[in-house]
Amino acid sequence: MKSYVRFCRTPKIKVPCARYRLIQPKIGYLYRAEGRILAYPFALSDVLCRDGAMLRVPPVSFIDIYYTKMLPQIRNDVEQEAAAVYFDPYAGQFVVVGSKQLYMDAKALIGTAGTPIFLEKETAFSFDPMTYGTYFNPDEADDLTYDDYFVPDVMGVTIADCMIDPAWDADCSLPAKRVRICATDFFVRYSDRLLSSASASGPDPLTTLLAALIAHGHYALLAQLFVFIPQLTARFRPTLQEESKFTSIHLPNVQTANAAEYRAPRLFNLFQYALLCGNPNIIETLFRFYERPLELSEFLRHPMYYHVGFYHVQNKNDAALSALLSKKYYPDAVNVQENRTPLLSYACRLGVPGIAAMLISAGCDITKRDAGGNTPFDYAVAANDCTALALLFSALRTASPDRVSEEAAALAANLPLSDDNQALLGVLKRYL
Repeated sequence: MKSYVRFCRTPKIKVPCARYRLIQPKIGYLYRAEGRILAYPFALSDVLCRDGAMLRVPPVSFIDIYYTKMLPQIRNDVEQEAAAVYFDPYAGQFVVVGSKQLYMDAKALIGTAGTPIFLEKETAFSFDPMTYGTYFNPDEADDLTYDDYFVPDVMGVTIADCMIDPAWDADCSLPAKRVRICATDFFVRYSDRLLSSASASGPDPLTTLLAALIAHGHYALLAQLFVFIPQLTARFRPTLQEESKFTSIHLPNVQTANAAEYRAPRLFNLFQYALLCGNPNIIETLFRFYERPLELSEFLRHPMYYHVGFYHVQNKNDAALSALLSKKYYPDAVNVQENRTPLLSYACRLGVPGIAAMLISAGCDITKRDAGGNTPFDYAVAANDCTALALLFSALRTASPDRVSEEAAALAANLPLSDDNQALLGVLKRYL
């Protein structure tokens, strides 16, 4: 594996804005096939040129340009070269990613660009200059060793990362399909080594890769791996003990809008991680291929996993919570770390009546009290949530009709008379 120049993270020189007008025509993609050189300059706005930051990252992928702009102009792309020329404002010089010879031959076409940094690649297939040195050609995967997949480039990106990142469940393009086939081949070829892998500190390689698959939502590839390597399901076996190997793995797209209400959970195994990531297809795939799905459901109802439901209510992820409830998650779960607040009360406090309705439909106890004696009705009133309050009374009228007026009267008696509470009083009067 090649070692590449590491980019500076602080500007060495201040590049005058006027220079960007001279720089802009020289940055873009170069491609050679059949002896012809094609150039595609990046279309950057004046704002981006003045800012300069975008000049060091291609604004459009090479694959998009290759299929839409370059391929229609050629008849045979067997012998091909590609390069990207762009400007690094931190170092104040041009950078060429790809074929050095192509760049040298194209200087008459794009003009001179000083003395650039060269990051060479061999061919154009799956060429992605944004990886700054990592190059992954599925056709050449047979030449890679196990260790080659985990050697980071200057940006800390490995070939294994490049296999996991593509959104192949949504992208049906040829490159994506070939990368998926290559990823499957990698897991199958090195399954014994991956299954026996270990790490003195932090997650082992297999755990890291499986966590990345889950985080990216690649349920189709995960299902395929479960078919070819059934032993992988054992990595998702739930436990009641926390594992320290998850210290460097993080949840994707963590929302912090309600951070004051509930803290992000600490990660401790792949089963919990899959539940928290909240992709319904991942959850369904795991339960479908796990050898004892009833075992997963039993653990899902254990107090150690109650926090999963609270996490999804906090992030208003009703699709994830619906998937959990369909797998027998306990709808009457309580937050053992905070006043034993029931999940329904938590949903009412955060003002998510849609989730409250989902929990009610799942059969939760609508009168369950927290450690302070408050019910979901009290939480709905405190949140001034008329929709949730109406849902609760509708459910109470079905379950215990004789208690409706009593509950409404008790809430109305403790509700201060103010303009802010008129809507709540209107709801309560309907049930008195």
